[in-house]
Amino acid sequence: MKIQNMFQKDINRDINGVIKVSQNDDNSLRQELSEYIITRELRRHFRTFFDNYSKAIDYPTDKIGVWISGFFGSGKSHFLKILSYLLENKEVSGEKAMDYFKDKFDDPMMYATAVKCVSVPTESILFNIDIEGPITKDKTAVLRVFAKMFYDHCGFYGDDLKIAKLERFIEKQGKTEQFRAAFEEINGAPWVETRDSFAFFEDDIVEVLQSVLGMSEQAARNWFNGEETNELSIAQLVADIKEYVDGKGKNFRLLFMVDEVGQYIGDDGDLMINLQSLVEEIGTRCMGKVWVMVTSQE
Repeated sequence: MKIQNMFQKDINRDINGVIKVSQNDDNSLRQELSEYIITRELRRHFRTFFDNYSKAIDYPTDKIGVWISGFFGSGKSHFLKILSYLLENKEVSGEKAMDYFKDKFDDPMMYATAVKCVSVPTESILFNIDIEGPITKDKTAVLRVFAKMFYDHCGFYGDDLKIAKLERFIEKQGKTEQFRAAFEEINGAPWVETRDSFAFFEDDIVEVLQSVLGMSEQAARNWFNGEETNELSIAQLVADIKEYVDGKGKNFRLLFMVDEVGQYIGDDGDLMINLQSLVEEIGTRCMGKVWVMVTSQE
């Protein structure tokens, strides 16, 4: 018998050596879930997390920050990504994420706690902050990337807060489909494919704002040329997040899963305060319905 035949799986299969949070094709997800090994150290971290997370399901809490630190190559991003899959319990290749872990938790009590955690409806926003963050890092850079990813998750254009706020207002009016249909009829191209170049279509947008929202031409042009809607405060973003999760039901959870925060912030005290203030406001206002989990170099 050859040694290669003694292994359960083909040793010549393609193995992803570096886990990336943005790599979410079905084959990669299936391999990551099925081949994830829970070591003694990981078992301790899983237990700590699930114990605290499960308590928050029954008892509201403002302690919603999770800081995952470790040396380069220690598996921080992989651990964050696995938590994202499990808590959202998305379907991968016909199986729920937690089903891949039936035999991985050797402690029945811990597995029961994990099942409880994934039983509540959950949405996860998983991203690498260095990739998604703004090129120019001012003191509000962390806030801006959180806002971008949240509005993107809601189906709005998070790259430009001016457009995202307009889309959110239109959505609250129940006129999203009417707005998009009117724009495509006038412009000839779908709104979602064109909105990143909205500055080139002032007349088309003004006409749609008049017909759909009943704005005057002057008011529509004032909105288009105004700059004040690009600004956003932590309080305003958290208010939008709270409104979103409250509209999803009592037990709904929203997770911000952010990779490489430590490297992105570095020794910039302003960025650290920005993150801290954002997490504190989310904890205080949302009381356990929204969590922020990040990774950082040791």
